[in-house]
Amino acid sequence: MAPVIVNHNSGARQSPLSDISSISSSLSLKSSRVDNLNQFMDKMLKVDASAASREGLDDFRQQQLKTGLEADSASYSERNWTHESNKGCDEGKATRVDVEEEKEAIVVMPLKQWNDDEARKSRHCDFNCQRNLQQVATIRKITVAFGIGKLLQHVAHHDSTISNYSWSQLRSMCSVDNFAVEFKNEGVLSESRWEVRRVYMINPFMSVQIDTILLSSNYYSFDNENNDGLNGRNVVATITCPFPSLCVNTMAEETSDCDRKLCHLLGVLLHFLFSENRSEQMKENGLLKEGADYEPSSSKAVEVDGPSTKKKSLDWFQFDTQCSLSHEPVDAGEDLYPLVREEEFSQAVSDVEHEDLPNHVGNIGRSRVNLPLSPLINFGYPPSLSQLVANLVDCGLGLFRVDAYTSLHEAVTDMQILLREPMLFLSMSPPSTIDAFMGSGKLYGRSNETASLTNAYNRVASSGKSEAIFVGGFSGIFESVNIAGGYAVTQKFDQMQSSSPLSVVLSALNQLCFLVAQTTSETCLMDIYVKLSRAIGLTNLAFLTSILPNASELVPSHVTLPYLNSQYGINFNSLCFTIQHLMRVISSPLRTVLLFLDDLQWADAMSLKLVQCILCDVKGLNCLLFVGGVRENEVEQGHVLLEFFDALSSSDVISSRICLNGISPNDVNSMISDTLGVFPRLCKGLSDVVFRKTNGNPFFTLEFLRSLITRDIVQYSLRDKCWKWNLAHISAENIADNVLHLLTRKINVLSESNQTALKVASCFRSVISVDVVRKLSSTSQYSSLQKTLDETLVKEGFMDCDGTRYRFVHDKVREAAYGLIFDKEQYHFDLGMALQIVGGDIFAAVNQINRGPLSLLQDDSRRILIVNLNYEASIHPMDCSDFTTAYSYLNAAVSVLPNESWTAHYDLTLKCYFRLAKAAYSCGRATRAQHLCDEIIKHGKCLEDTLETYSLLVSMICLARQDLLMAFKTCIKVLNLLGEDIPDNVVDTNSTVKKAKLLFQDRSSEDLLAMVDETSSRSIAIMEFYNHLVTVSFHVKQRHICLYYNARWASFCLTHGVACKYTSGAFVSFASILSRDLDEDARLACRISKTGMIMLSRNNSAIQQLPGVYAMHYMMVGSLTEPIQSAAAMSHYAYEIGMQTGNLSQAAFCLAIMMARSLYAGTNLLNLKSDLQVHLNSAKQHSQLILFANLVMMHEVVSKLIGDEEAESFQYLEEFPSTDDDFQLTLEIFSSFYLGHTERVHYKSKLWDRLEDSEKRKVPIRFIYTAFFSGIASFRLFSCGRKGSQTHTKNLAKSLSILERASGFSAWNYENKYLLLKAAHLSITDQNFNPENEFGAAILASQASKFVHEEGLACELAALHHLKHDNKALALTLFRQAKSCYKMWGSQVKKNHIASLIEAIQE
Repeated sequence: MAPVIVNHNSGARQSPLSDISSISSSLSLKSSRVDNLNQFMDKMLKVDASAASREGLDDFRQQQLKTGLEADSASYSERNWTHESNKGCDEGKATRVDVEEEKEAIVVMPLKQWNDDEARKSRHCDFNCQRNLQQVATIRKITVAFGIGKLLQHVAHHDSTISNYSWSQLRSMCSVDNFAVEFKNEGVLSESRWEVRRVYMINPFMSVQIDTILLSSNYYSFDNENNDGLNGRNVVATITCPFPSLCVNTMAEETSDCDRKLCHLLGVLLHFLFSENRSEQMKENGLLKEGADYEPSSSKAVEVDGPSTKKKSLDWFQFDTQCSLSHEPVDAGEDLYPLVREEEFSQAVSDVEHEDLPNHVGNIGRSRVNLPLSPLINFGYPPSLSQLVANLVDCGLGLFRVDAYTSLHEAVTDMQILLREPMLFLSMSPPSTIDAFMGSGKLYGRSNETASLTNAYNRVASSGKSEAIFVGGFSGIFESVNIAGGYAVTQKFDQMQSSSPLSVVLSALNQLCFLVAQTTSETCLMDIYVKLSRAIGLTNLAFLTSILPNASELVPSHVTLPYLNSQYGINFNSLCFTIQHLMRVISSPLRTVLLFLDDLQWADAMSLKLVQCILCDVKGLNCLLFVGGVRENEVEQGHVLLEFFDALSSSDVISSRICLNGISPNDVNSMISDTLGVFPRLCKGLSDVVFRKTNGNPFFTLEFLRSLITRDIVQYSLRDKCWKWNLAHISAENIADNVLHLLTRKINVLSESNQTALKVASCFRSVISVDVVRKLSSTSQYSSLQKTLDETLVKEGFMDCDGTRYRFVHDKVREAAYGLIFDKEQYHFDLGMALQIVGGDIFAAVNQINRGPLSLLQDDSRRILIVNLNYEASIHPMDCSDFTTAYSYLNAAVSVLPNESWTAHYDLTLKCYFRLAKAAYSCGRATRAQHLCDEIIKHGKCLEDTLETYSLLVSMICLARQDLLMAFKTCIKVLNLLGEDIPDNVVDTNSTVKKAKLLFQDRSSEDLLAMVDETSSRSIAIMEFYNHLVTVSFHVKQRHICLYYNARWASFCLTHGVACKYTSGAFVSFASILSRDLDEDARLACRISKTGMIMLSRNNSAIQQLPGVYAMHYMMVGSLTEPIQSAAAMSHYAYEIGMQTGNLSQAAFCLAIMMARSLYAGTNLLNLKSDLQVHLNSAKQHSQLILFANLVMMHEVVSKLIGDEEAESFQYLEEFPSTDDDFQLTLEIFSSFYLGHTERVHYKSKLWDRLEDSEKRKVPIRFIYTAFFSGIASFRLFSCGRKGSQTHTKNLAKSLSILERASGFSAWNYENKYLLLKAAHLSITDQNFNPENEFGAAILASQASKFVHEEGLACELAALHHLKHDNKALALTLFRQAKSCYKMWGSQVKKNHIASLIEAIQE
């Protein structure tokens, strides 16, 4: 039969036979082509085809022709089909259908000719090339076999008459001459384009289209010796059948006698397909000895062997058992080549008519039957393929062995497995180890869970909002879940992690920085650096690189980061803030981060808090999917993890849970099938037993299987090329429910040196570094450690090694090894002391020592050694601001100190206690820190030894706002001890303030800036405690006390010429008490405060003081000298610094100032509301109730101005701590004013006047704005003719005077307000008033200062004035300008109000 070649473009179908409907329709445009189609099909049909088949095909042709004539010819107008003459259909030639646009060829070729062509492709290649081509050819042949199987399966299930077919008819249907193959004629072998496209059956005529989907995983070649591998592939079959009678399922049962016969005939056909031409190739390559005669299948009968012998001739039944699984008990003395007995075969064929027997079955001998079929494994094919063909042939002998196929469906399914997993099932060699499979990462029975993870990842990437997923299950379950993402980092907690809090999370983040640096372009890395340096500054970037070394890879090589000195204090709050900014910059929808932390049940509170801060970032910009593995059976009531769950829930972080139980029996069967490379149907019995033993725990399943293989209960026979097992033996196995017992038993059979190595490694958690191993190997006690790890434990699959560290393959392996240690504490201690002696890693040594029985040590000298080791180990973490790690070392040091250490080892005890108190404070352990401070003060020998402790104590108490009176008394006590005479009762505040004021007046700014840095520790200590005292007195809210200590602080600074990091605070604080009145003292205050700010900018060591100084300056004096917009921006900068340094109280102070200044500056209200919501969430997270109350008030004002009808009122603030009365009153006046509640503004202004003079003038900007709103309200009331016109006029004049003085300090901030009040005042007092000039000046001044809301107000008042004087045109213009300004401001309420006025004018 001639091959048929079709050339086509991408729009045409793949062959003339691939879609007869398409071709018939196209040919219907020219009736002359119908004859060509008929001739083509006649060539494809055998001449001896049944009449029914030919009649059915003729009907099909007519139907397709009719369909084509009725089709829209336009759809085929672009196809230029031409058909060659009939000579193209001659034998051995090709028939073509050409299309002009593309040159590729599709070939339809008889199966035998195609098979010969496959052999010719590799005939003249060298051996390696030939081997690769043969591997590809094997896949191609399996694909063809799959297609033939699907066709036969379709016939068996849809032909109602097939049960009446004779052997001859069935054999004719399964003949090699009854099939053809369609494929591309590439000329060369291409990995992506080699697939067989379609297989045709000639009689009855039908075809199967085979669609191939290449899998992403790369599989190596069958022999695993090179990397020129083939990908696995999924194949999908689509049957095309022209006979209606063959389109209805007529088979009642899946398995039938005819189905088995077809299986047998398919096996014979496949044996021919794979074995033909292979013997000659093997002989040419020297793989087969001359004289050996392994013939392919044939129809020739063979003589029967003589009497029973056990010769190893390659008969078919030997092939059956050689390449099949044996379920018999494995016995070395047993014949592993069981034979088919005469009586067994006779019984099997007794019910089969002689004519129905395959014609290649010979006579029956006394012992065995020889068939002329050699096992395919002798032709160089993989055992699994030989197994498949052998099991097919088994079906036709009536024996129906255990391994024989029962249906074509089973055979086709196994062919799909061969194609999908070629690395596992088509290997020529036995599997190396089960551990190679365990590292494959393939999932079993986790499709739903994987889909949940994928969906969550996609949500995070699209929304930009972090989510958390917690995966619960018993040990060994989670290992079957594969996590993948843009940046996927994984770490796991350990039971022995308590000595190193935060190390797991920081290690994961460090790994993330490495991934970003390695996978990101230089341009993107530069962008990351720029954003990160702007967000946290170079100093904090240096801190980041100190705790995450790989973060230095994000910094360009030409950038030198500043050195972090010991004065640069960082605590846990600042760490959280810095990590938040890192995640904001690194993660994005295009760079979504997936962080997987396993065994959360062993996580420490600090680590969970850091993860919480990342997930709950109020900016909501972290594209992070957090996945946590949890053994829920180990989480009890009161566990820190439960608080973590609650915290995420209260912060509205989307969290979900996945519960992983054991996988199903079918999934266990698939896992064992893939592990052993055995078809699932053949290992079903084994998998059922294993499932009952392991309850579907994936890790337990693999460990149990590994133990069976290790003990030869399941073994691979090199002679038989198959796996063998004894189900009865396996069923009788007594194993514990816990995998630890299984692993422990496995470890117990190891040698003593191997057990010792595992025990040592288990003491270092899941990982032990190569350096530590080398150090221990240099000792006599552990001399064979490294050799044992390398030569035995790594090779046996207990551990992995990447060149820098050894890692247990699973935490349960480590647990089992660790469980073998009898006295764990002593074992750890001895390891640590051995490392310490040889000079190993101090951290590794100390971590081991600290797990020892330290409380039982009797030798004081050894205790002091351990104290010094822990103190030394704490230095680096302390310098890097890793206070949690430092705390663990220092806490161990203090606990080991001998009795009477304050006497015998005073200096060592003092420094250990103080550093521990500092670390405890920075970690949030305030109670512990306070107790340590009390101990230092109690045992300190002199004031110099306790000054730092006093300072730390006051800082903690003041920050926590727990006992301000105690902090106040402590400051007074220390200052008196330092020589400052501080009275118990403050009586002469005014004279003290006056004295300090004179000291400043006598010195110019240049003199102040020329002050030399102080070196006296006593003077610096006095400045420090004055700073504490002023802060405490400010929070006490006793103004005269605060004024007095401010003055004393400034006087001491100037009198003694002390210039240090606290000097700028002294200047700005004193300036704040002089700026309350808009007089000459306020001008002096401006000069002093400005000088203090310059000093601060010059002192790099004053970073901790910056937030407090900025807050005081921009709340008080800064509002008189600098633009309000600048004050808002600089307050935001101070807030960032406060968060970076962990100074949350001062950061909160700066934040409140920033938001208030933004409101006054006319920031867009919608943006402002969004920012307020973010900071409200942050204040709630950090339990900053006063800040929260202030932000709530501003949020309400902004919401009302926008027009949010659901805005809440101030009334519910009673549940929060009290806020400043003047601040709340100022906000109420601001809100009422712009909402048009003039009477309410007038009333609130009277309440303001009733405040004490010191209270209402405490913050200048509040005093000034209240005067402005009160004056405008009086003008409106006067204009409306309300009662009390004289009072309104007087109040307007008073407000005008205040704004005139304020504009003298800052024209930018107050000139426009003064001009507007002036215009309002003149409009009611001066008959010669020129409204266009006066109001116009106010409008221009507002524009110049960028106060869009006040520009709108000036336009609105001017329009009302012109409207009152019947100048509607000008009023309309001004109203429109006002509307535009209010729109830019974002106030829908004001916009609607002005719109209504415009509408009224136009009507």
